[in-house]
Amino acid sequence: MKQNKLPACCKPQKGIKAGILSGIIPHAGCILIIVLALIGVTAANSFFIKFLSYKYYIPLLFVISLFIASIAAFFYIRRFSDKRIKSHWKYLTILYVSVITINLIMIYLIFPYTSGLASSENTDGKLLNLSFEIPCSGHASLVISELQAVEGIKSVKYISGNDFEIYYNPEEISEEEILIQNICKEFKAEKN
Repeated sequence: MKQNKLPACCKPQKGIKAGILSGIIPHAGCILIIVLALIGVTAANSFFIKFLSYKYYIPLLFVISLFIASIAAFFYIRRFSDKRIKSHWKYLTILYVSVITINLIMIYLIFPYTSGLASSENTDGKLLNLSFEIPCSGHASLVISELQAVEGIKSVKYISGNDFEIYYNPEEISEEEILIQNICKEFKAEKN
């Protein structure tokens, strides 16, 4: 179609305003997705921090993974004409043993290793040994990240089990101020 036969609203516009509008309007959906993603990430972060602070999130994840494995087993067995569990015991054994094994590897190997990576080695300042009532080492990295964000705490090191070493500057923060932090209340921190 020729330019002169187009209605006035469809003719190409010139100028900065027209350029901005022609750049924004077709991309409004993309811009909206980016804005909603930023809002979602912020909201999800606050939700996940609360979820991770929940003492029993590791056992809960363990139960959820077994539940999802059960759903997968249900659909697997349903595909066959012989729907008896006894006929598919090898598959079910491999499925559940692998889910349990992977969960145990995460809890007893991966989480303690990543907690060690999150620990900092700055030993400047006064030492405070704390014991937290964390259900497993998966919570150690949460304790470390929350305490390292506190002004005056130089470093936090996960030792093992429930034990942490906290190095702090006594001129900036006291032991009592460390012990009233939310993470210390959530997991009941006590001095060793």
